[in-house]
Parts: sequence; C-alpha cells; structure tokens
Amino acid sequence: MDQSSRNAADQGAPAASAEAIKVRYLLLVRHGQATFNLDGRHPGQLPGIPLTDEGRRQAHAAAVALAALPLSTIIASPLERARGTAEIIARGWALPVRLDPRLMDTDVGPWAGKKPDELKNDAAWKAFVAHPTEPPPGVESLAAVQARAMSVVEEVVRDAESGSYIVLVTHGDIVKLILGHYLGIHIECVRFLAIANASVSALAFAGEHPPEALAINWTASPHWLGGLPVPVAEAAASALPAPSAEVAASADVAERAGS
Repeated sequence: MDQSSRNAADQGAPAASAEAIKVRYLLLVRHGQATFNLDGRHPGQLPGIPLTDEGRRQAHAAAVALAALPLSTIIASPLERARGTAEIIARGWALPVRLDPRLMDTDVGPWAGKKPDELKNDAAWKAFVAHPTEPPPGVESLAAVQARAMSVVEEVVRDAESGSYIVLVTHGDIVKLILGHYLGIHIECVRFLAIANASVSALAFAGEHPPEALAINWTASPHWLGGLPVPVAEAAASALPAPSAEVAASADVAERAGS
C-alpha cells in the first residue's frame, strides 16, 4: 500500500468507528393540561383526571413538533392524562402505546386532591417538603419515584427492539427526576426545573457515555418567552417541594407546577 492509500485508510478509520456507534434518542414528554392543573390540586395517582380541551390541543402540537422524527416506541404512564397525550402523539406513526405503571405520578397518599392552601398548616406536609426522601407512611419517597422511573429508562435504552426514537409520556415529577439523574441534580433541587404541559425534553445516548441533553422543557409557545404570566388557575400542585415564596411568584415557576 502506497503512502496516499495508507493516509486515506487512516483518515477513514475514525469515521467508520463513529458510524458504528448507534445514537438513541429518548424524548420525555409531559402530559397536556389536565383538569387538576386548572383546579390547582395535587393529582398524585388519582384516577379520572382527563385532559382538558387545551390539553388535547397541546398534545396535538407536540405531535406536530415531533412529526419529522421516525418515532419507534411510545411508552406512557397509565394515568388518563398521560395515556391520552400518548395516544394523540402515537396516531401519526400508527404506533401502539405501551403502558408502564413505573411512569405513574408520585403517590402523595392522603394529599391527593388537595390544594396547596389546604396543606399550608399541615406539619407532615411541611416535613415532606423539607425532606422529600423521608416521607410519612402512605406517601412515596421521591428517591423511590426516581428509582422506578430510571428502571424504565435503563430497560428501554438497552432494548434494541425499542428502536432509536423512544418517547416516554409521563408526569412533571418523573421528567424532572430522570433529567436530575443524568444532569447530577440532587433530588431536593430538581423542583427548580420547569417542565410545562406537553413539553419535550430530549436525551441522546451514544455508546457507554452519559447522555447529552439536547432539550429541556421545549414547547412551541413557551409562556416565559413573551413575558406573559401564567394564570394562577393553571398552576396545579406538584409532589415535589415548592420553591421559596419569592421564586414561586414568578411566572415561569407557576408553569412548572402540576404533575
């Protein structure tokens, strides 16, 4: 082999190696607006909380935003608001929606259905807010929520049959905890991530390296971009501890509420 041939071979080797690394994309989609988001209540794992008309519109908008991608697998929380969002997204690809209870919202036990104002004098609630990994009996630890969510992610990313464009349709808490795991954010701090209804967060997995965060809380019409305040009625409760009163007063934090 002459020198020019050897140079060409050497230059081609890295490209061939790079092509051998398959990139898999994980798209985390929060459900569209649900009735409890409007009511400002902690939904938890209560059944019978459907999408609003606006929530269905948001889900359609998310599907349009993803239209150029060859989605291969869609997995959703079985709770109505997430399942309904997933079904709307899946139509364009004629994909089945797999339901996985590990993607369900945080189980807040007796606090489900309550408004934040109803809990402001609840000592147990205040203790959970301060230490979300040490819940009272009947309430799920956020560490446990993160563990079950991550078990789904790790399984689906390893499964070649899931394809390269995997969508998980779930809840605000779950999206925050998955992102927090890969971004190195402590569980008590993930509450500062804003995850809007029907927003898309994207992670790219290549080889054995940690994933690259391609997008966090992407929506076609973010409220904060126009400086428009989010109506208070749309701010529902999240199982994640609330930020300080000063921070909570801002519009972008109002949008992060509700799972």
